[in-house]
Amino acid sequence: MKVSPLPVAALLGGALLAAGSGLTAGPAVHPEAPPPGHTGGFGEPSCEICHAEYIVNAPGGELLIQGLPDEWSEGAAYLLTVTLRSEEMEAAGFQLSARHADGRGAGVFEPVDDRVSITDHDGPVGRVSYAAQTREGAAVPDPSVVSWHLRWIAPSGGGEVRLHAAANSGNGDNSPFGDLVYTTATVVPAATASR
Repeated sequence: MKVSPLPVAALLGGALLAAGSGLTAGPAVHPEAPPPGHTGGFGEPSCEICHAEYIVNAPGGELLIQGLPDEWSEGAAYLLTVTLRSEEMEAAGFQLSARHADGRGAGVFEPVDDRVSITDHDGPVGRVSYAAQTREGAAVPDPSVVSWHLRWIAPSGGGEVRLHAAANSGNGDNSPFGDLVYTTATVVPAATASR
């Protein structure tokens, strides 16, 4: 059972915030990946900028990034799995970034199948690679869990890497209403040789 929605004032505030930022509160349907810069990290909004009906990280769901090393090594490739657990999913999407502490992109992502796409975006401190679902990747074969697989190629130096992800558990009505948003963040230190 989904959690209670936020009060109407919160919904209107989210819609006004979205409108004031040049975004619209609806329809905000992105089956082929959200716009770059919606991971919830480094001052970015998450999917909640449009899907604001419920609290972020509501009970009953979670977002995980699996496959990360205890310490990353320069140029090494890591197979990652982004997993969203939620209730009553009819469609789902995500966005993931990897950055250094100053916000610069840290390495690159590569898709391993047609469920994930990669977009490079020039931001205030340089280029950042974003991984997200494709139209095929928005399909949910199991209404309680969905996963996406990709490869992360670690950078060539720069210290710790911060990964931020946001995901949307959609109810399938092609609107920003009735959806749940989850976020997660993790920090991976560099191996001694990469520091």
